[in-house]
Amino acid sequence: MSTIRHEIWIQADRPTVFDAVTTQQGLDAWWGKALNGAAQVGDVVEFDHGLGASLRMRVTDFVPNQRVEWECISDFSDPGSPASEWLGSRLRFTLEQAPADAQHAWLRERLFAEHPEREITILRFQHAGWAADARWYGFCNTAWGVTLAGIQQHCEAMAAPHGDD
Repeated sequence: MSTIRHEIWIQADRPTVFDAVTTQQGLDAWWGKALNGAAQVGDVVEFDHGLGASLRMRVTDFVPNQRVEWECISDFSDPGSPASEWLGSRLRFTLEQAPADAQHAWLRERLFAEHPEREITILRFQHAGWAADARWYGFCNTAWGVTLAGIQQHCEAMAAPHGDD
């Protein structure tokens, strides 16, 4: 099995980023129309992505401000849809505060030179459970990169002081 992995550094605190991956309002802001959010293990998150049926994810792990994991429970039969390979796959969002040590100073200075005093959360994303020969693996890897840039923009806008860009 293969796993898509991404790491995004977001200039926002962990509660802001966690809300973006667990609340209806947060999910709606970066990943399309969320029909509900996820507040505990066993909840089912649903999205209307125009696939003919809702995309459904069961929450399998939930630790506030640290991590949430979903298992895809939707089965899309159209092989022309990237979601046709998602049944049983797992999406994991793990959050940690970025280190403020000298080893990471170079990256902090380049990514966040305009506001170096703000808290930075590292979002580690995994989409696991892909078959080795999955047709849509490469496409979804790219799509996740673009999508996660959207969560970064949303969270940084939410965390910016009023009147700040």
